[in-house]
Amino acid sequence: EVDDSSSQAQYLNTYDARLYGRVEIDSYARFFGRLRIEYNDWNTIGDFSSSGDGWQVPIGEIYWAEIDLSNWMAAQDGATREWTAKARVGRQYVMWANGLTLADYMYAATADASFGAVAFSGLAGITAGHDTIDWDTSRTGYDTDTNRFYLGGKVDCKLGAHVPFAYALAQWDQNAGQKEMLPGGVPADFQVETKFNYESQYWGTGINGALGGDLLYRIEFAVETGTTLSDPIKHDSNLPPDELGRPQKTVPILAEAGLVGLSWLARDSSDARVDFQMLAGSGSVYRLDSGNTYGGIEPGKTDTAFNSLGYVNTGLVLAPEASNMIIPSFTLSFNPFKGIDGLSETRFSGTAFLYTRFDADAPISVPTNFGGSNLVGSEYDFNIDVRIFGDLNTSFRYGVFVPNTPLFTDTESQPRQFIYVGATYAF
Repeated sequence: EVDDSSSQAQYLNTYDARLYGRVEIDSYARFFGRLRIEYNDWNTIGDFSSSGDGWQVPIGEIYWAEIDLSNWMAAQDGATREWTAKARVGRQYVMWANGLTLADYMYAATADASFGAVAFSGLAGITAGHDTIDWDTSRTGYDTDTNRFYLGGKVDCKLGAHVPFAYALAQWDQNAGQKEMLPGGVPADFQVETKFNYESQYWGTGINGALGGDLLYRIEFAVETGTTLSDPIKHDSNLPPDELGRPQKTVPILAEAGLVGLSWLARDSSDARVDFQMLAGSGSVYRLDSGNTYGGIEPGKTDTAFNSLGYVNTGLVLAPEASNMIIPSFTLSFNPFKGIDGLSETRFSGTAFLYTRFDADAPISVPTNFGGSNLVGSEYDFNIDVRIFGDLNTSFRYGVFVPNTPLFTDTESQPRQFIYVGATYAF
């Protein structure tokens, strides 16, 4: 159960079966496939998208083939190598670095190689359109037909318990050239032709590692460059609707985002751990929407709003993107029943998020009023996972977002809730 943006409760029953198989030949050739058979049943209040009800596609969720060159050569002569090299091709889930710039299903070729303490990774692939949610929700098909081609390279260097890295990742918009008359549902005199083309590059660096045996950390910082098309409407509320249109221009992108994470492992009888995370991204006061083309950047301005297909956990309910946000969070998780028959695999966790805006006059990825306080609100998420009989796992998720009411309309200013109950049987 979730509350939508109009504070109406929405209910979803999902029936999901996964079938998978794996074949390995002499430790150097691997083949993996997983089918996803899923049916969504929304309640009669409505669903979140036209494709949200019924059988879901694609059925083939993940399938790839992998060749390990170093293991193949070792199988020929029995000698071990100081280097490793492997390549994987197929439909796979790709997480680039710590997920700040890319974490998505893709049809991709990936390669990994290492020599001593130095490792290299490469990526060439296109997003799996039906499983990708674009940041530009003004484009028809943003949630069913998003095709962005990525090419990237990353280098790591292992220095004891610390692994610094640097990368370059380029993205080309394969939906470029799509044209629409927006906004939909209004008289033609009030619509303007909108073209789409957002192409970006991400230049990142960071470090992952451990401080002693109990403290883990991760740091990532990325600068986004590139070009996009400007907003096809004028940012002047005094103009009549039939005079808002204007020609679109190509404008530069220069944005940045950062991620810091710390995890403390108690290593006690309850296997407790404490996690801290900080996510921040730049925004733009020259936008009406943080990611859309319609309502986007003004012509003649540099777009400083950070947009990517990355994934960082920002909550069950509000779940904002990084653009124009500073989001610290704390998580406590533990197992109080370790060693007790029937409950030994039970785990509790709770996370608190604080949502603040960099600039009160710039948009974020969820609708808010401009001006006023930088505080957007807070959220509290709770999870319980219980494994029963070794092959049955039950999960309970609850989240509540508490908004800073002056930033929202009357219908959106009430607390929003998310409830999930699920059971997984694996055999």
